[in-house]
Amino acid sequence: MINAIRQAFGVVLSILALSSVALAACDRAYLEGVVTDYLDALVAHDPSALPTTPDVKYVENDQVLPLGTGEWYIAEALGKYNHTFSDPEGGQVAIITTITENGVGAIYSVRLKVEDDGSISEIETQISRDPGGVDLYEKLGQPEPIWFEAVAPENRLPRDELIAQTNKYYTGMQGNDPKGDYTFFDKDCKRIEDGLQTTNVQTGDPYGHSNDTAFASLSCEEQFQTGFLGFVTKIRERHFPVVDEERQTVFAVTTLDHNGTVRSLPSVNGTSSPIPRYFETPRTLIAMEAFRLRGDKLYRIEMTLTEVPYGMRAGFPEDAPVDLTSPGTQFTPYPDPCDRVCLEGSVGDVILALRSHDPSRLPIAKGARYSENGQFLAFGDGLWETLETVDGIESYSATFADLERGTAGWWGYTMEHTIPGVLAMRIKVGGGQITEIEVNIVRAESTDSRGGTITLMRPPLPIEWDGFNSTGRIDPTFLENDLIEKTIAPESLTTYFDGLEKHSSLGVPFAPECTRRDNLVQGTLTCAAQLDGEGLAPNGLLNTTTSVRDRRILVADNFREVVLAIVLIDEPANGPAPLPETGSIPGTYMVPQLIKFKNGSITHVETMIKWMPFGYTSVWAESL
Repeated sequence: MINAIRQAFGVVLSILALSSVALAACDRAYLEGVVTDYLDALVAHDPSALPTTPDVKYVENDQVLPLGTGEWYIAEALGKYNHTFSDPEGGQVAIITTITENGVGAIYSVRLKVEDDGSISEIETQISRDPGGVDLYEKLGQPEPIWFEAVAPENRLPRDELIAQTNKYYTGMQGNDPKGDYTFFDKDCKRIEDGLQTTNVQTGDPYGHSNDTAFASLSCEEQFQTGFLGFVTKIRERHFPVVDEERQTVFAVTTLDHNGTVRSLPSVNGTSSPIPRYFETPRTLIAMEAFRLRGDKLYRIEMTLTEVPYGMRAGFPEDAPVDLTSPGTQFTPYPDPCDRVCLEGSVGDVILALRSHDPSRLPIAKGARYSENGQFLAFGDGLWETLETVDGIESYSATFADLERGTAGWWGYTMEHTIPGVLAMRIKVGGGQITEIEVNIVRAESTDSRGGTITLMRPPLPIEWDGFNSTGRIDPTFLENDLIEKTIAPESLTTYFDGLEKHSSLGVPFAPECTRRDNLVQGTLTCAAQLDGEGLAPNGLLNTTTSVRDRRILVADNFREVVLAIVLIDEPANGPAPLPETGSIPGTYMVPQLIKFKNGSITHVETMIKWMPFGYTSVWAESL
């Protein structure tokens, strides 16, 4: 009897203990303690110090990564600025703060979902590598006190209304109709972006990438009334995970698409100016943004953002899945099977359709898929809206056919408005129709007084292509067409990619005279010497790269003895100090390439290199 009473008493104590943890997990002080512990673990490079669920999901700049990688390799110290947002009801907490990574400041935003037992089940982070913004935040020191003031219960909006009022901001920005109703802004509304106040300031500085010097002098409502922000063509994945009813604040996570079709910006004086070159090609930005309401009006706004590949899916999807496959067209089909002439002809057809911005002029199968730089898009989106010209056959372009895979490929020079690029394209034909189009495009990136066309907040590349140097003619060896079909040994490609990963040419079948160009620059060293790590930028990269993954053969042309391939190469930026600026930030390089064989040996390699967020993965690799 006594034992039974003791056991029952023990059960009661256990229940009370669990209840106290659950209550604590819903408490503001507890949540703020969790995010403090998280940041301490981050700079200590010790994720094991965190109480996480077995299936905890870690996302960094929209890339799903193993917890302990990415920023966990390089975060060194915490800064002064610290703006925390707590949602005791939802068990969520977020922070906008500053850190130092590999000796350089960055803006670090993170959202944590805390379960009833105190364990962390979701970690969503965004790193804005904007040293100027960090300096502004550090100078600011702390957020305005208004963010932390409790609002009297009778003056509070409920959770749903706080979200609804905040969402009006995104609805108003998308397309930014100058005749829209923007009375949801408080007359004293103030917005800061990466630490910079961008409303109600009289500095005369240009706003963002534009040359407009008056926009930032306007109020929040006046800015929206200009229609200036119409270059933001879609705002999706609108997520409002942290809502603090007591303080009337909302922390939101959103994805902003800019499809590159807006050609001019209205200015505050009623005239217009050309769109900044940065927005001449499709772009996607992700934002973590906080709002403080006064009554039912947006009173304070604090935004941080960074860039991801166009059309990037959210790491924590909020929108319902969208079917991006084609409904099919009624255009005249190709012969079935599609021979070499047919496959090569499909390349010209696709290029013409892209330039005409009209996929309906192609025989596209129902359910066909289109991707751009590893992200599925709808036919008609992305490059379909911006491509204007391509190089002719006599210049920098080459067409390939792979009868075994039923695929055709094209490598060549493109122009979108004023932005040059190099395109590596794969087309799959089956049953007389196109079933897949995969586009991988590396656009020229250059700087100017307004930021130029550089991918936002990426590090410099070991070899840059700014578009000002000519591509020249493609090496004629890639155009050679033997009447006799050869066999390209798969193991030769495996050995080559293994060598890229290991930084070793051992066993790689390079011809002694093999040459390579990376981002259109040819070095003085042989292919083997570069693979062994010799030179300043061997293979266009650094010797600190690690995994060479998502290795995919797009087209293997046995008559030309050319392989069109693509790989992803990781740079964790965790090598021994001092690290060069080009290798100080974790990233993943997307590397489409042409590989020329002759009698079983590699004689030429032509690559283009594009920086992506660390851990980026192509949807095609995921679907294999």
